[in-house]
Amino acid sequence: MSDKVLIVDALSAGSGQRRSSRDSIGCGPRTIAGVLEKHNIPCRIYRVEEILEKRAILRKFDHTAISAMTMDFPAVTNFVKLWRGSRSQGRIIIGGPIAADPLALKELNPDVIVMGEGEATLEELITEKFFDKYVELSNVRGVSYQVGGKTVSTKPRELIPSEVLSENYRASTTRIIDYKAYQASKVYVEVTRGCSNFKRTKLPLEDGRKCTECSNCDSNDSDVRMDCPEEIPPGCGFCSVPGTWGPPRSRSIETIVDEVRELLDLGVHRIVLESPGFLDFMRGKEPLTDPCNPPANLEAIKDLLDRLNALPQIANKTAHIAIENMKACLFSEEVAKTLVDSMMDSSPNIGLETGSEKHLRDIGKCGSPDDVISAVKIASKYGMSPFVYFIYGLPGETEETVNESIEIMKAVSDAGAERIILYGFRALPGTAFEKSPESSTKSELGMLLRKEADRINREKKDSYLGKIIRGIAAEPSWARHGYTMVNPLEEGPLMTVPGGYSPGTLLNVRISRVLSSGLVEGEVV
Repeated sequence: MSDKVLIVDALSAGSGQRRSSRDSIGCGPRTIAGVLEKHNIPCRIYRVEEILEKRAILRKFDHTAISAMTMDFPAVTNFVKLWRGSRSQGRIIIGGPIAADPLALKELNPDVIVMGEGEATLEELITEKFFDKYVELSNVRGVSYQVGGKTVSTKPRELIPSEVLSENYRASTTRIIDYKAYQASKVYVEVTRGCSNFKRTKLPLEDGRKCTECSNCDSNDSDVRMDCPEEIPPGCGFCSVPGTWGPPRSRSIETIVDEVRELLDLGVHRIVLESPGFLDFMRGKEPLTDPCNPPANLEAIKDLLDRLNALPQIANKTAHIAIENMKACLFSEEVAKTLVDSMMDSSPNIGLETGSEKHLRDIGKCGSPDDVISAVKIASKYGMSPFVYFIYGLPGETEETVNESIEIMKAVSDAGAERIILYGFRALPGTAFEKSPESSTKSELGMLLRKEADRINREKKDSYLGKIIRGIAAEPSWARHGYTMVNPLEEGPLMTVPGGYSPGTLLNVRISRVLSSGLVEGEVV
């Protein structure tokens, strides 16, 4: 087949221009490219904003596959209008978290939407010659499409087993070169897929469903934990990961190391081991539905990290491996020691969401605020720089829970947290809270949390004054003419320096001024 497929990376694009996560390259688009390459179908990845700015790009392609989140609906809408104006016969496939939004099918009217896990479904569409002819989609599992203005959804596809995920489906490494400034970006490499938190919210849902205290969520039987008589989606009420992707499945060490090696050889300098919970890696017998037991598989983690650290670019410190998401209830002294012994200088990202223990239980979160404080203290003791996440506007939020969150923010900061990351609540399709009202930036309670988070983060940035941080040039500054944005190569703040530097240039930056809670200025030394 000679048709060229345009893979549109709309992740975090919002209305058409990424304001955050500008230095991040996710796994999804490269995963799509991997399936297409497996079947010898030419493809290329473009950020959606590049296409919206330069429409002539569309002339090079016959079909398109779009990867997006719910928040990216406006950008995807604009792209689809452009595509239909230039390629009336070209097929449109949409996948990613946006696929769970009913409006995606109704308003965008693509040829097909791939629900949930996409590799096996996309592969079946390819083998059925979807890009060449009419395909009877009713025979394909895991898709939605329209017939006569009505939505048709086929049976869900079974989740891909760990061994098949490792052996049959590999994300493209060659297509990383499609991204501008990829040399300076955080490139995510999937380690596990799915989440082990199969607790559920105890708050009444907007449609009237309510936890009946059946105790399935606390069962010692992994299969029982997956069943809910009220069909409340598993996991934290705001998160769709366990409901969409199921319990964790781990990719093989060989597959992960091969992918990282190839990316480093292509000039990538910053690798992030992607996982909803890194400490779930090969943690126990599948299905793994208890978020806190058994403990982390330190032998497997050490084997993985040792093999990654043996790669030349990591060994000579011209590239860096980072680990982000970790569950506090699994983060122990033994975990920290294993990471440090494997030369893993990282910033564990620990989700707390609310400082109220009761509120945590109510939303379906595992662990406790004390678990988070303990994890931060341990991480700091071993020289790590942990980030702690909070969310304002969550269902069940009250003045009392906000005050408790502010106190816990102070406590984790004193314990050594490098940064407080605060998000506003968004109602995502497929979650328990999908019909709940979203947070407002005008909320007085939210303003209290933002004020405290900003105060803590700005004070933390002061500690960098005078220090020299290794960084990598990314892109010209939007706000300051003649300045370049510099991403930290290892751990550290986002920086801006005077002068123009090509993306991928390694720099040593002495920090001279704090510009905001998220940005510092420095000079190249």
